[in-house]
Amino acid sequence: MQASVQPYGLPGHLASPGTGEYRASALRVRAVGDAAASLSSFAAAHGLAAVPNLAAGPLTPLLVESGAGQIAPAAQGALGDGVSGAIGSLIYTRNKTFRFAVALTEAPASTPFAPRLFCVRAGRRTRDDEFYGFEARYSKIWTESLALNERYRIAISPYQDENWLRQLFSPAFVDWLATKAPAGFSFELAYGSLLCSTEADDPDEAALAELAAAAAEVTGRIRRECEE
Repeated sequence: MQASVQPYGLPGHLASPGTGEYRASALRVRAVGDAAASLSSFAAAHGLAAVPNLAAGPLTPLLVESGAGQIAPAAQGALGDGVSGAIGSLIYTRNKTFRFAVALTEAPASTPFAPRLFCVRAGRRTRDDEFYGFEARYSKIWTESLALNERYRIAISPYQDENWLRQLFSPAFVDWLATKAPAGFSFELAYGSLLCSTEADDPDEAALAELAAAAAEVTGRIRRECEE
């Protein structure tokens, strides 16, 4: 690989293309730059307001894992189907660097029914010891869906309204999650804050549009179930 870009003005004689540290740094710079360009184009095409960063805070397990809970870069506005929120990149280092494309929305009426509901891709890693900071127990309510259980691990906190949860996870929603959700998709609902994510180093405009549509889909389903 030729070192055509020298990050931070590193002199050419020090920025050897054979140096592992430099190569990793160059790849990180390129990934961040490409992600920012894709998000900027996506925001312009869909009428969202691009911002350098959004300090979301420790609202859900993945945001807790990231430390600062900062989505950067980010864009705010309508994600689809009457759902507004923010979309962008969540990048953090816990022994190694983790990169997610995330969409953050709200479903505040869900808190009395399901304070904490996590539907996470099976095998997703967010740090080495996998401690989330949000205690939850795994539920076996939906084990009749083999496709769902092969793709996700669903966790809820104790003493939640399991009847409401069964209605939320209708056959149509289970089918959507199992067969139509974006690759690497997960969602975390915690006290009305909903974070949808995909595991993507460098999502292009199409991937961002797919994530925004998925976030709107999940948010809409949760909101409608709260109204019934």
